[in-house]
Amino acid sequence: LHLPVCVSAALVAMAAQLIQDDLTLTRRVGQSVSFSCQQIDQCSSDYVFWYQKKETETFRLILRIDKSNGKIYSGYNHPQRDDFSAVNKQNGCELKIENVKLQHSATYYCYCWTGSHIIEKKNVLSVNKVMSVRKICV
Repeated sequence: LHLPVCVSAALVAMAAQLIQDDLTLTRRVGQSVSFSCQQIDQCSSDYVFWYQKKETETFRLILRIDKSNGKIYSGYNHPQRDDFSAVNKQNGCELKIENVKLQHSATYYCYCWTGSHIIEKKNVLSVNKVMSVRKICV
């Protein structure tokens, strides 16, 4: 009678191991950045979703990428949706920002469903202003 409970506990432990390590990146305004999401071959759905979470805001859906053909759907009314692109890679996908702005400072998550659990990866982006340097002649 206790076997299903043990199996369920093992599945939960396995699912926890599939949550990928957090990554923190720092970029200056104008630089590019990309976030990777691995293990998507384990997703039962064809879609991988990318979300943005700012400290004082709720999760905002940026886009979804079809892992079978690389097609991107970004009609989720994200205010900076034109700043983001995505691409399929071997056993993963990437979210890219070509021209980083201050308002891109946030935490980015990729999600997909495996049929029994969610695969999640968390990426934190910190954007710094470009420091202006003045040359002073004496």
